[in-house]
Amino acid sequence: MQRFKHLFAWCLALMLMAPLGAAQAQARLSHAQLDQLTAPIALYPDALLSQVLMAATYPADVAAAAQWSKANPGLSGDAATKAVANQSWDPSVQSLAAFPSVLDLMGRQPQWVQSVGDAFLAQPNDVMDSVQRLRTQAQKAGTLKTTEQQKVVTQTTGGTTVVQIEPANPQVVYVPTYNPTVVYGAWPYPAYPPAYYPPPPGSVFATSLVAGIGFGLGVAAVDAMWGGFDWGHHDVNINVNRYNNINVNQRLDVNRANVNWQHNPANRGNVPYNNAAVRGRYDQQRQAGLASRQAGVQPGGQRSGAGSGGVQRQPSARDQARERAAQSFEGRTGQAIPGHAGGLAERSHPGASGDGVQNPRPAGLDRQRADQAQARDRARNANRDSALHDAGNGERVRQQTQRVSMPQREAPQAHPAGVNRGGGMREQGGGERLRGDGEHFGHGRR
Repeated sequence: MQRFKHLFAWCLALMLMAPLGAAQAQARLSHAQLDQLTAPIALYPDALLSQVLMAATYPADVAAAAQWSKANPGLSGDAATKAVANQSWDPSVQSLAAFPSVLDLMGRQPQWVQSVGDAFLAQPNDVMDSVQRLRTQAQKAGTLKTTEQQKVVTQTTGGTTVVQIEPANPQVVYVPTYNPTVVYGAWPYPAYPPAYYPPPPGSVFATSLVAGIGFGLGVAAVDAMWGGFDWGHHDVNINVNRYNNINVNQRLDVNRANVNWQHNPANRGNVPYNNAAVRGRYDQQRQAGLASRQAGVQPGGQRSGAGSGGVQRQPSARDQARERAAQSFEGRTGQAIPGHAGGLAERSHPGASGDGVQNPRPAGLDRQRADQAQARDRARNANRDSALHDAGNGERVRQQTQRVSMPQREAPQAHPAGVNRGGGMREQGGGERLRGDGEHFGHGRR
């Protein structure tokens, strides 16, 4: 009876563990599934591929970067990466701004991007092995080889073959385009055909060859290419010098030539992790980072600029004092100090000074500027009339003769905006005064 109880308990334990084991096995992607995911990018140069895999772990940032790249089609290479240096995106995503064709692909396929990133977080070694399998397969098919755009280096160590792809010219990077259903030869997994995302019709990016690999225009990206692989140890390396040259706001320790990449959950945003183990490692930090982003505060206490995701420097007390002095000068003289047009109060909070004290001057300045604009318009309209406009008008001629014959009083300096035409003496709202003959006097104190 006792033996029966032990046997029953053992069978029950096996039954309870079976679903768990099946779930764990189902969570890991097979070679076929991994090769299906990596096929569109496995033939990228090593540095670019490493940065694509890093960036894919931040799918929300990739989507934002793709939109930025689409809106700035004239920027690429290191110049584009520098242009997005103040964005809140992870540096790996910022680096892809150098390659519009890559961001175009990733922007059009957000679900694929997330799947690649999730696989790289959950099974980094397996993803790197998948890349090597596909490169070896493309070599056997005769499509992956050294060209004037790229250098293919094959090394075999301890029975393991490693295929590296590097730019032929270190100063210029060519992004390959190809049809995965062709370049790898006979696909060994009919149930999992390789993912293929061709450029959209009419795309300005490179057009892939029907039976091989095509290249578009070379991209001048030196510092933007700071990633790489240590294939033997399944590590992703960062070249510190290149990284620091381009990521001036997020520098690494300069005492180390290379460091290993680590995922930063704070930059993941609102995209959850689909793998339970990965979620257990990173999700708490992801949610904390998301809360900081939503509050507008970047890691390190910096506050993001409104609507841009960039870092906006808060005005110092010295800046505020300068702006208040500029406003005071403009209020007394009507002249703006170059570089201070609008003032701190108008940029940060209309009607308030930089220190939060209500400032009465902006309303008067606005009225002053409006008066000046009206005076300029009236002067232009008067000057537009030709000298013969009143020819033959006797009454107008007599009025002008009488005005000239009247004794002239000494007038203050004329208003710089010109002359106002009009009769009678009247006070302007800001203390400005019109003389009886219509000349516009200078400003009173507001």
